Amino acid sequence: MKKGLSVLLAALLMTGFMAGCGGGGSAPADKKPAAPAAKADDGNKYTITFATNSAADPKNPQNVGTFYFKKIVEEKSKGRITVDVHNTASLGGAREIVEGVQLGTITAGDVENGPMDSFVQDCAVWNLPYLFTSLDEVHKIQAGDIGKNIQKKFEGIGIKHLAFNDGGFRYFTNNAHPIEKAADFKGLKIRVMESPIYISMVESLGGSAVPIAFAELYTALQQGTVDGQENPLDLIYAQAYYEVQKYVSLSEHLYYPRQYIINMKFYNSLPQDLQKLVADCAVEACTYQNKYYADYTKQMLEELKKKGMTVCQFDKQSAIDATKGIWPKYYKPIGSGDEAAGKKIVDRISGGEFRK
Repeated sequence: MKKGLSVLLAALLMTGFMAGCGGGGSAPADKKPAAPAAKADDGNKYTITFATNSAADPKNPQNVGTFYFKKIVEEKSKGRITVDVHNTASLGGAREIVEGVQLGTITAGDVENGPMDSFVQDCAVWNLPYLFTSLDEVHKIQAGDIGKNIQKKFEGIGIKHLAFNDGGFRYFTNNAHPIEKAADFKGLKIRVMESPIYISMVESLGGSAVPIAFAELYTALQQGTVDGQENPLDLIYAQAYYEVQKYVSLSEHLYYPRQYIINMKFYNSLPQDLQKLVADCAVEACTYQNKYYADYTKQMLEELKKKGMTVCQFDKQSAIDATKGIWPKYYKPIGSGDEAAGKKIVDRISGGEFRK
């Protein structure tokens, strides 16, 4: 009996010692307490309402990725999770999807970066014109400390950032005249996403930037509300902009990332095995989508030519010269409020660290 009591007292003393050494007890005052551990599998079933603003074309890379995500999540969870897909902007445009995921009215989504710097200012780095030179370079950045730090920032606004995927490089189209250099933008009204950097870019080139929701863009081009727009080749084709646009310029002015995001509260409510499953499936779906996208977009330029669009060569140096003053304006947000830190990030990328 005495021996048993001694063992019990020793165990209690050791528990107290471990708590004092960081094995338990309250979180430090300068850190937020960790989210409660997800409950163990209790047999519950879960539904993920997954929203995108994709084109209707089932072969569009975004749709291919989204439905692949649905397939593997439902298969690997053995029916414990159902993914309810809402594409073609049926639940709203990019900003509405992000807001819905933040509030929990939408569980998850695949969203372009356009409005993201309004939610997490560090995302401005993806929008700097002529900063990135290849998809391989971008993938290395996203997988490294720069990409992971940006993903982590989303948790502060109630969102779990699951993975990046490619929307490719972006190209200008218009219906007025060929755009072959920066000076050709003068007098043109160009639709852009609701992002300060996109607006600054077009205005620096000499055009007038007009933010318009993606779902309203075709009508705006058709009615002449704007003269042109900018998007990746696959979206220019999928949205049939060739019907209302004559010229496509090989500007490759911006890299266009997308991202899988999910409501943080919902994610934390999942059992730990399902948390990992959803996160792993998001990465797998984005990798699958990237490979499909690379093959798909090779065909797009030729298809646009067949549809009657005139392809214009573009003097990138004229655009670089016109927009070079934009980068320093965004060092501070890119560095989370620290201008020097933001400049360091941009210098690392522009200096070729990830092009090796």
